[in-house]
Formats: sequence, C-alpha cells, structure tokens
Amino acid sequence: MVKWRWKFPRSRKRGIGVLGLLWLIVSPVGAAAADAEPPPESVTLDQLLTLPPALPGETGQRGGMNRSEWSNRYAAAEAEVEAAQADLEKSLQKLSDLVGKTGNWKVAAPGVQVDPNDNSPVNYGLKQEIRRKREDVALAERRLREVIIEANLAGVPENWYKKPDSSD
Repeated sequence: MVKWRWKFPRSRKRGIGVLGLLWLIVSPVGAAAADAEPPPESVTLDQLLTLPPALPGETGQRGGMNRSEWSNRYAAAEAEVEAAQADLEKSLQKLSDLVGKTGNWKVAAPGVQVDPNDNSPVNYGLKQEIRRKREDVALAERRLREVIIEANLAGVPENWYKKPDSSD
C-alpha cells in the first residue's frame, strides 16, 4: 500500500506562506474599495420604459425622404394615372364617334359570309391605340401602388402623402 507523505519541501512552505500573507493583505483592500462605492439607485419601471433625453428626436424623414417629398411622389403618380385615364377616355370617345358614323353594312371578300355579330375592329389603328393606352393606365396604376407600398414599408404615415379627402 502507498503511504502518503504530507511533507512539503521548505521552498513550497515558504511559497504557500507568502501566498497566504498576500491574500490577507489584498482581500481587505478589495473589500474596502467595494464598500467605498455607493450602492446603485433603484430604478422604477417607468424610468426604464422612457427614452433618455440625450437621444435625438424624430428627424422628420422616413425612407430617406421628408413629408413634402413623399407627397410630391404620390401626387405625381396620381396625376400620371389621371392623365392616362383621360387619354384613354378620349380614344374611347373617338371610337364611339366612329362607330356611330358607320352604317349597318360590313365589307368582306366576295363569297365570304359576313357575321352581323362579328366584333371586328372598325378602325384597326384606333383599336391598337386604345390597347396601348389601357396598358399605360395599368402601368401608371402599378407605379402608384409601388409608391404606396414603398411608403408603407418605410413607415410613412398615410397623411404624409395622401390627401384627407382622397380614398383608395
């Protein structure tokens, strides 16, 4: 069986003694330093939930633009939609005037039966113009929706870009 010997060489005894002495000297100094600091103040829940006064206030910008810039973007997109719709209405009016001037007869190649209910274009160029203008209206409405979506994503309040009486 192994016998444990609890004998330390002299150098170790001195090392342990020095460490013990240092611990006795340092621990009261650390305790005195900790006692010298005043205890922290108690903080209420209301104080935790309020922002410090050193923080800057609201800059008046959302999404990199201020209120007037958002309003101008929305107004321009809305004006583009109205202009495209007015242009389409003019072309539709031209078509209805042209249809009113034509008679009840239709022209076809000899020997071909003409269907009276056929909705063939009265004026092919005018029909293509109306198709393009409908696409322009759809594009302008899409741009308006994009402005609204971008404003919503940037956290812009609705009263920054919409007029109070306008409804969408």
